[in-house]
Amino acid sequence: MPDIIRDLKHTSRRLARTPLFTLATIITLALGIGANTAIFSVVNNVLLKALPFPEPNRLIGVWQTAPGVNIKDLNACLADYITYREDSKTFEDVALWNSRSMTVTEFSDAERVEGLGATFRLLPILGVNPILGRGFAEKDSDTKNPDTVMLGYGYWQRRFSSDPNVIGRRIMADGAAREIIGVLPKGFWFMDMAHDFVVPIRFDRSAVRLAGYNFQAIARLRPGVTIQEANNDVARMIGIELGKFPPPNGMSTKMMEDARLAPNVRLLADDLLGDIGRSLWVVMATIGIVLLIACANVANLLLVRAEGRSQELAVRAVLGADRGRLAREMFVESLTLSLLGGLAGIGFAVIVVKLVLKLSPTRLPRFEQISIDTTAVLFTLAISVAAGLVFGAIPVYKHTRVHLAEALRSGGRNASSSRNRNVARNSLTVIQVALALVLLIGSGLMIRTFQSMRKINPGFSQPEALQTFRISIPRNASLKDPEVLHMQQSLGERLAALPGVTGASMITGLPMTDFQSQDPIFASDHTYAANQIPTLRRFVTTAPGTFQTLGASLVAGREYTWTDIHERRNVVLISENFAREYWGSAQAAVGKQIRSR
Repeated sequence: MPDIIRDLKHTSRRLARTPLFTLATIITLALGIGANTAIFSVVNNVLLKALPFPEPNRLIGVWQTAPGVNIKDLNACLADYITYREDSKTFEDVALWNSRSMTVTEFSDAERVEGLGATFRLLPILGVNPILGRGFAEKDSDTKNPDTVMLGYGYWQRRFSSDPNVIGRRIMADGAAREIIGVLPKGFWFMDMAHDFVVPIRFDRSAVRLAGYNFQAIARLRPGVTIQEANNDVARMIGIELGKFPPPNGMSTKMMEDARLAPNVRLLADDLLGDIGRSLWVVMATIGIVLLIACANVANLLLVRAEGRSQELAVRAVLGADRGRLAREMFVESLTLSLLGGLAGIGFAVIVVKLVLKLSPTRLPRFEQISIDTTAVLFTLAISVAAGLVFGAIPVYKHTRVHLAEALRSGGRNASSSRNRNVARNSLTVIQVALALVLLIGSGLMIRTFQSMRKINPGFSQPEALQTFRISIPRNASLKDPEVLHMQQSLGERLAALPGVTGASMITGLPMTDFQSQDPIFASDHTYAANQIPTLRRFVTTAPGTFQTLGASLVAGREYTWTDIHERRNVVLISENFAREYWGSAQAAVGKQIRSR
């Protein structure tokens, strides 16, 4: 230990005598290490951290596939939920959930809040208990009982000033009085969201039919059960379900069978992440190459620095310093530089992470939890030490095998670097160029992909001139109510009349979003085999003027008008691809009739 302390003092003095070399080395390492720390903090919080629930490896998302109608990920329905609860051999517990939003009119100003709809076992599956009141009971799912709601901790603080007497109070939400039965714990988080409320999914057991895939299913596996065993169990229950519930109106059980439903169970963590994990690992590998380039650069600097000390090292070897002693001193210097670079890199990483969070990458799961935490600091320490050993090993290997005569000759006025020295430095240069070439090719491919994506027609024009906002109608108000329709028409007309506004309309799902309403579509002039289910078609509901507002022109026919809506005329617009598939051209499709189910 005294020897290492003495080496540290000598290293500090040498580095202080060469401030430009020291500063250049620390900056180079800080950029490489800091970039790796920043991306690791993202990977760690998004990919590596376990979900914040007990035994998260037993939590699964229960999906199905329907290759008969080209659906890769099929949501769950009430019939699935009941069957899973009553007939599963592998699920310890199961629940349904979906995202919900409500308009709360309890206060002076109406407020739109985001939350969850859930069956009564969701919170127990997650191991979450309310800090006030009670959780949902099975009776809360019965449509005959009063509406209930649980408040999120943040909403309870913000709107009710953390009042402990809030339990039992009723609030007006979506036009209905809901009884507050509980308050969720601080920090409750589920599927990449903190929620202002949770309401029960309510249904009449006697009215449940097949289909109606409007929910997502979550289950907790029994101890020791594998994903494959769960898939086999779901496959068994699909057959039970088809015989247990009637088909939806307009369809038959044979149609459901022809969809070829199959299980697609996966870990809940995989459900949350989707394909983002692959992208993050690619970025991590790319930034790792940047660090390797920095290490090669610093190794070259240390080689040049060590060559300048070759006579000193030779003389010290003659005076009795063994190879281990010289190697230790050089490693202390490289490790000191790398640790200083790592310390500066942490500061750089903090700045990068703050910039990333300001961009609000909402498609990145758990992005709000990203930070430079203890794990990230330990990672920085580890890669700093590893980097110091990597770039320090080359000059140690080259210059601790001291040859006295050669070292003394190299100090002459006309002496030049030996062939061995040039080989080492040239090799490092080749490595740097090769790694930089890999980065250059990868960057070029990404730029090319980005340019290709920009050329894709998004379904609208002049995106810089399009503005969006959200409005909502309480769930107990019928969309066919004449007063509501007139209100929507008036809102659109008043917006369109504002200075600088050329058009305004309404749509249930914006272009290029993951809106997924879809139904099988039948054409009246086409024949279908008995019990044949046609292809499912994605659809949105729009107000008149939507396509004009988006800057998307019609190929044939016309847009519908408010008169069509008020008079309840059965009119619809279809895509050009759909028209060509069924009738050969867009013009030929005008006047044809289609129906769903």
